[in-house]
Amino acid sequence: MFTFDIVLGLFGGLALFVFALQSMSSGLQKMAGKKARRVMEALTSIPIVGVLVGTFVTIVLQSSTLVTVMVVGFVNASMLNLKQAISVIMGANIGTTLTAQLVAFRVTDYWPVLAAVGFIVYFVFKQKKIKTTGHVVFSLGLLLLGMALMGDAMRPLRGDPTFESLMVTLSTTPLLGFLVGVLFTALVQSSTAATGVIIAMSTGGLIPLDAALPLILGTNVGTCITALFASIGTTVSAKRAAMAHVTFNVFGAVLFLVLLPQFRDLVLVVSPADDIPRQIANSHTLFSVINTLIFLPLITPFTKLVTLMVPGKETEGAKGPIYLDWNPVVMEKSPGVAISLAQKELLRMAEVAGHNVQLAMEGFLERDSKKLAHMHEQEELVDDLDKEISRYLAKVSQSDMGDELSLRHTGLLYAANDIERVSDHADNLAELAQYAIDENIVFNDIAIEELKELYTLVRAAYDTAIESLRTDDPALAATVSVLEDEIDAKEGALRSSHIGRLKEGRCSADNGVIYLDMISNFERIGDHSLNLADVPLGNL
Repeated sequence: MFTFDIVLGLFGGLALFVFALQSMSSGLQKMAGKKARRVMEALTSIPIVGVLVGTFVTIVLQSSTLVTVMVVGFVNASMLNLKQAISVIMGANIGTTLTAQLVAFRVTDYWPVLAAVGFIVYFVFKQKKIKTTGHVVFSLGLLLLGMALMGDAMRPLRGDPTFESLMVTLSTTPLLGFLVGVLFTALVQSSTAATGVIIAMSTGGLIPLDAALPLILGTNVGTCITALFASIGTTVSAKRAAMAHVTFNVFGAVLFLVLLPQFRDLVLVVSPADDIPRQIANSHTLFSVINTLIFLPLITPFTKLVTLMVPGKETEGAKGPIYLDWNPVVMEKSPGVAISLAQKELLRMAEVAGHNVQLAMEGFLERDSKKLAHMHEQEELVDDLDKEISRYLAKVSQSDMGDELSLRHTGLLYAANDIERVSDHADNLAELAQYAIDENIVFNDIAIEELKELYTLVRAAYDTAIESLRTDDPALAATVSVLEDEIDAKEGALRSSHIGRLKEGRCSADNGVIYLDMISNFERIGDHSLNLADVPLGNL
């Protein structure tokens, strides 16, 4: 039956197929990954839109497993709610069938053309987008070569009595074929790769449709395993998203197993006669489309069912990162998604740091020690987030990011440091305010108004810088430079004014020290705001 040459050829072809699939996914992410992430983040609450988004993103990333793991991470980060996540997962199941459709059209003979064209485009052209296109075409050629190698390796099995007996068993015992499909897909962690092997076998006439259908149904369940692992240690909502994926596919698989004869007839109706590869690819697509059509109108009760299946209350993740997803699948295979999550966490950190500046100023003006104590608590959160974001970005840097993502990665590292320094200056302001309260040091109305004016300018510069970082808007970032010049000029004028008051004896030395230290800290916050604005401007 299986000789060493057959096993080596089969797994060699499978290895090349999986490698090419991941390489093609990497190239497609560079071409359209940013658009896919933005589409995912801007997802509306309309279920059919979620299905279309899931289909599109999966076609771009060429992995329903990766998309589902991303969805679990996005739910964990509160970027998607459960209903949105379920609709995206439905679309991911449809999108992942595209590769199977492609390889089923017997285009393996054209792998040398695709590989040659892709190689030439990649090495001859200098433009980044054209080179990436070459990368994708070359990877597609390798993928088809892997398919051809698997088909050639298994061709000697045709006519083998033992192998034919196995195929008869799978045909007459659908549950066994289903379990084999689940196990094999869980091992290779790719329903596309598992389907590719099945199609390769059918191309050589080794597997009949009756044996292939249960295997295909099994691949749809086996692909859920990675998402289940990704949900370990996440929020209750993220666990529910993973459970929705499992429930959706298991229910569909069981339904189609029960109605297997009718499913087979439908496949034959919509597929070319005597073309088993096309029939298998169509069965994969039909399963996902029909299952989605069943569940989509029932998405609200399905969401409630999943909520009952995974009980529990959500807890606030206020004491640590809530957006960072440490799952290796996201960090290694989709660094763009990881960097987007890091930016979300960074913006949260920036919001806390800005609130710290506000608390310090309000504590000073209102002589409120409770606000100052709250500020010190939040300063610890900023420090923790700075460490975690830096550690996360260091881990992401080990993946292949490309020039654009590398620049963005570097910018976020610099931004995290500047935001942390803004919070440090807020801490300094709080300490000065507490000292003024403890020593009963009072400032005159002129000094108070001057500090308010400077604070207003500083908050405008900081808030504008953060908004430019959020929207990646260079025009908005450019206005920070103007505000920072105003801050410098204001700080110099206030310093001269206060020194004049000191000379005239209109304020004490204690007042003077606190006042000058406060305007100095405000001026430094303005400097860090300018540094933050350099990120969207690309001045790194």
